[in-house]
Amino acid sequence: MKPLSPFSVCAALLGIGLSLATPLAAAQSADDPATAEEAKEEIARVNREIATLESMVISRSSERAKLQSALRDTDTVIATTKQSIAQSTRSIEMLNRRINNLEAEAVSLERDIASRQSQLERALGAFSILSQGGDLKILLGDSGAHETERHRAYFDLLLREQLAEINAFKVAVSTLDANQKEQEAIRADQEHKQKVLKEQQADLLAQRNSQRSIIAELSALLARDGQQIEALKEDFARLNTLLTELTRRMADLNLLGDFEDFASSAGKLRAPIKSPSKTRFGQKRDRGDLRWQGWLMPAGRGTAVRAIHFGRVVYADWLRGQGLLTIIDHGNGWMSLYSRNESLLKTTGDWVAPGEEIARVGSSGGATDPALYFEIRSDGVPVDPAKWIQ
Repeated sequence: MKPLSPFSVCAALLGIGLSLATPLAAAQSADDPATAEEAKEEIARVNREIATLESMVISRSSERAKLQSALRDTDTVIATTKQSIAQSTRSIEMLNRRINNLEAEAVSLERDIASRQSQLERALGAFSILSQGGDLKILLGDSGAHETERHRAYFDLLLREQLAEINAFKVAVSTLDANQKEQEAIRADQEHKQKVLKEQQADLLAQRNSQRSIIAELSALLARDGQQIEALKEDFARLNTLLTELTRRMADLNLLGDFEDFASSAGKLRAPIKSPSKTRFGQKRDRGDLRWQGWLMPAGRGTAVRAIHFGRVVYADWLRGQGLLTIIDHGNGWMSLYSRNESLLKTTGDWVAPGEEIARVGSSGGATDPALYFEIRSDGVPVDPAKWIQ
């Protein structure tokens, strides 16, 4: 037997109340004080129950709103944390590359220093021998003035060369010292960033646990009230309202750019992700008389979601029932929709090209498993993606 919603119960009790009003009138007309008093008490009791049920409906509606708000906050924090993790990972990779370059440079400098040191030792030894030989010849009078002058000029040349070599040696040692200091600083920075990355990953894990708890609580609340179908209808209505409003606003705006008209791209567009859809357009959903208006495409969390055609992002935010949602306007009333994302990479007003990454697959909006929900609409009306995607 289909469970009654609180509103149905209220209506039923209200009906009871009205039905009791008639015997009351009859009793009063029959001048039966006892019966009339009982009827009054019964009406009062029914009214109290109606008031109680109304409070319960309002309370549960408020509870759902709070859970949806908490879910939106959690989804948004997860998206932000994922972007921070990606940025931290890129920074650490850049530091790793810099450290590798510095290490290679340090090895080259150490070899250069060792070579220059050996060369200086050999040159200084030869210079000492030559100098001693020349001095002995001068001392013993075995060298003429011309030859003595030639020796001195030769020694001066050797001396300048060795001084230059010593300066180069000093520069190499100084460069190596700077290299090692830079490595120490970068390693310290890298250690700090890795610590931050671990904290971000732990925070992400906590947020995902929180997300699962909220989804479970929300699902339990909806199941308890038998309102899942109504919630889905509300989600669709909310999305339809948004798309209708976007279509109306975009109608007066011209898209800039020289690109192929969307209407002539049927059957030629690439899918937003490389994953088959588990649903067909128009297929009946699990509950009620609702039908799928697009594709539900399961994929790994973080999979790149790409634009199917040129256009401009007209919506990039969280929407109840859709999670983190991106809508692209392709002109002339054509739009594509990508929801349940874990993070959004484009903001409203951004222009995108076919194949450009716009989001990452996730399970925002209350979904239990990561997947992309994808739709194509013409003037706000859903169309079958199979006729447009290769």
